[in-house]
Amino acid sequence: MRLKKGIFAGTITLFVAAMSSVSYGQASQAELCKKMWDDFQAMRAMTGLSAADDSNFGKFSAAAKAITADTEISKSKFATDKNYNVLNDEVIYHSNEIDKAAANKDLEEIQVQFRRLTIACRNCHKIYRSELKLVP
Repeated sequence: MRLKKGIFAGTITLFVAAMSSVSYGQASQAELCKKMWDDFQAMRAMTGLSAADDSNFGKFSAAAKAITADTEISKSKFATDKNYNVLNDEVIYHSNEIDKAAANKDLEEIQVQFRRLTIACRNCHKIYRSELKLVP
C-alpha cells in the first residue's frame, strides 16, 4: 500500500515538475498585463509630484523600461491582429518617451507622456479586456 502511494505521489510530482519546466518563462497575456499594471501603478504614485529627485527619476525610468520590455514580449507572443500591434506600438512609444524624459529629469514631460500612456492602455483594454480576460 505504501509503495502504491509512493508511486502515485512520485508520478504526480514528476507531472507537476514537467508542466512547470515547460511553462517556465511562458507568461500569459493576463500575467504580462498584470506585471505592467504594477509598473504603471508605481509611476502613477509619483506623477502628482511637484518636484522629483534622482531616485524618483530612476523609478520612472525603471518602470518605463519594464513596461516596454513586457509590451515587446506581448507583441511578439500574442500578436492577434493589426489593431493589437498598433496599440502595443503606442504603449511602447509612450513608455520610451517617459524613459527619455526621466533621463532628462523633465517631470512635466513625464506627466504628459504618462497621461498618453494611460490612454493607450485604456484603448487596448476597451477592445481586448473581455476577449483576453486582462486583469487591470
